[in-house]
Amino acid sequence: MPPCEECRELTSHSFRKPDDLVHAVRLAAEEVDRGVLARIEERQLTPAEQQALDSSIDSGAMPLALRIRFRCQVCGDQFTLQADTQTGTGAWTREEAG
Repeated sequence: MPPCEECRELTSHSFRKPDDLVHAVRLAAEEVDRGVLARIEERQLTPAEQQALDSSIDSGAMPLALRIRFRCQVCGDQFTLQADTQTGTGAWTREEAG
């Protein structure tokens, strides 16, 4: 099945610099805000893990690695955003729904 009208522009690609990573994170956030993408929780965080995550976000600290999964709310295609936040290298990968 081809990608839907809402997410067809979100194609798999790699990035090699921090500006590309920032753009990918912003685009993902915009699509979540629009209701096209929803974050897929890999697993439920324990209260201690959630507290540590909230604390690092509040302090402005970035994790060394980033891996976030999303699902298109319209067609069901899944996406993974993964990156090394120190170098800005990573990829946006699309997995078509079966």
